[in-house]
Amino acid sequence: MYEIVILEKQWMKGLSVRTTNEMEQTKERKIAPLWQQFFAQQIHGGQAPVIGLYSDYEKDEHGSYLFTAGQFADPQLEHAKEIPASTYARFRTKKGPIEEVVFETWQQIWTWDERHFRTYTGDFEWYDERSIDPKEAQIDIYIAIDKKMLAETNSIS
Repeated sequence: MYEIVILEKQWMKGLSVRTTNEMEQTKERKIAPLWQQFFAQQIHGGQAPVIGLYSDYEKDEHGSYLFTAGQFADPQLEHAKEIPASTYARFRTKKGPIEEVVFETWQQIWTWDERHFRTYTGDFEWYDERSIDPKEAQIDIYIAIDKKMLAETNSIS
């Protein structure tokens, strides 16, 4: 279902919007239009990977958060956004229509047994060459977790 990876801090730049998961289930959703704006403006320059970063969480998946569509960037750039160094649970979607497989994987994450290990410091979606065809896409979703809590739980079981 997922694998544990440790990543160093990285930086990205892109377009951001504040939203909630509740709002994303309505016609007032903000993430899909932000992606459209990002690609229409060719901000990514046609290069992969493209990152969808969830950060600045108000509390958890029930509060507001900042969503940024962008790409890796030099940390010296003005308004560069940090992807924090962390231990992550990396989920890989199945192949299929991009909106469907991303939403389906997020539903799995929201009901995932270890979801209480989430740190809400920064989670992200990784879109690379596997997601070029939006009808047959596959992406990775990285969820920041507390490595110590996970290790303690795994040593008990």
